[in-house]
Amino acid sequence: MTTLLDPTSNEQKYSKLTSAVIIGATSVDSARLWVRVYQEGRWTLVVTAAPLTGDLVRLEEKPITDFLAGQSIVPVFMGSADISQASNLTHVFDVTGLSADTRYYYAVIADSTDTAQVRRRTEIGADVPQSFSTPAAAPHEASFGFYSCHDHISAAGDVGAWPHFLEQLIDAGASFVIGGGDQMYVDTNGRNGFLDIWTWLKDNKAALLEKYTLGAGKYDEAAIELYLLNIYRWYYRVYWSVPALREVYERFPQYMIWDDHEIMDGWGSLTQKERRARISGLFEEKDSKSNQMLVDLMWRAACRAYYEYEHSHNPPTAIDVKNPDNSVWDYSFFHGAAAFYVLDMRGHHDVEKNKGKKTGIDPNILLGQAQFDRFRAWLTSGVAKEAKALFVVSPVPILHWIDRLVNYASLGEAKDDFMDEWGHPTNWDERNRLLEAVFHEIDRSGRKLVFLSGDVHCASVFRLKHRRFPAACVYQVTSSAISRKPAPQLSLLGISSGGAMDGNKDVTSERLYALAGAKNFAMIRFREPSLGGDAEIIVDLHWPGGEEGEVTRRRILL
Repeated sequence: MTTLLDPTSNEQKYSKLTSAVIIGATSVDSARLWVRVYQEGRWTLVVTAAPLTGDLVRLEEKPITDFLAGQSIVPVFMGSADISQASNLTHVFDVTGLSADTRYYYAVIADSTDTAQVRRRTEIGADVPQSFSTPAAAPHEASFGFYSCHDHISAAGDVGAWPHFLEQLIDAGASFVIGGGDQMYVDTNGRNGFLDIWTWLKDNKAALLEKYTLGAGKYDEAAIELYLLNIYRWYYRVYWSVPALREVYERFPQYMIWDDHEIMDGWGSLTQKERRARISGLFEEKDSKSNQMLVDLMWRAACRAYYEYEHSHNPPTAIDVKNPDNSVWDYSFFHGAAAFYVLDMRGHHDVEKNKGKKTGIDPNILLGQAQFDRFRAWLTSGVAKEAKALFVVSPVPILHWIDRLVNYASLGEAKDDFMDEWGHPTNWDERNRLLEAVFHEIDRSGRKLVFLSGDVHCASVFRLKHRRFPAACVYQVTSSAISRKPAPQLSLLGISSGGAMDGNKDVTSERLYALAGAKNFAMIRFREPSLGGDAEIIVDLHWPGGEEGEVTRRRILL
């Protein structure tokens, strides 16, 4: 029998996240702080107007409140939680009572005074003061960062543009950061000697099923799901151990959305049979119930891990981790005069959702009807109508590749990648209705709407025009990848040069810039329009270049 790995401690040669903080969704008077601690226990988040001082290692062996009183420190916020392995030692504190345009300092402190149990009580915020800032109540301009596709493993450990990203965020005084998908990769680095979760499952499923069998063809599904969940959790801990990444996460508010590699390459564009085939042997019955059970449990485990590490610190939505198909992963937020909507292109993406149906057909293969309706309602909402500019995160670009390339290349191993694209014929109807809703609403006001995307491991900027809505200003900005090995420079030939959109006689595009062969990220600055003018949106694409490792920048004014 194969010896199964211990998913809580496997591959010791890779450093893993232990204690960490992510600043999540932040408003003028609140913030969500995600923490991970190194051991179970009762932990307290302390938020103050100035850095803590004194004996932060042991707090003079006093309870936290007594220590703060002795230092004449009145905390702005204090919250405590019993953190356990049930959540992989993670927790989200909802911080309230804050003021606009203010810097706050935070520390995560163990309640226990037992030295045998906790040697260092202040786990986060002791050696170096940690802080974050709330936005101004009515900022006239704001800068934010956008990145996607973090995978230093594919580049032999090269962390790519993360150090440059941190520098630019600090220099710009950025208000927040958007992670546009593929914040880690579970399934593409087997050839690099790194665990591929689906290949591992294929090679070890017999041992896994034997360990958790209940006999008579039944299995302890809850135990299998927990086992797989711990593997997904391990990926986050390995991928997010990069120091420059951690500095970005612990300083600037983060808004995240997943893409396929947090689950399975091409998730949603593969049929159930194709998913089962990923874990089936050459001569094995691919339609076996056990294979489908494992695929379903992997999906549930991926959803739970994504919630714990990414979505839990986004603006709250309705989440059902036991029945993830019922969950809402898309969300919206606003910053000053700009409104944002983050689309989920994986949670309800299913090429087979209408298989065998005669009624209740859902034409929205990528988003699902419920999400499409939520997005359309947001477009006409008061928040969106009052905004001077709109930003929509679509993890996969509305436009990037030459559509004919997408259509002709959707064969063999590339099939799922191209079926993910909005430009694939199977997605034309949904794409066209989405664009129709956007152009129709924007045309009424003449405001600008910008799609922000990742996925494709290169960068591009387009302007989209609609024959019937000439006043609408719609743009597509794509930036990828920040650390994943980039698409080769030759890929530039596959990026659309603009012109008529295949499958939509009303929409044309103009390519403003394209980049391939370099890791990159985007810095975006929004400036509120002067009286009678247009909002100013500046996109700065950055990529490492030059002999000294300096960053190169290309500025595009939208």
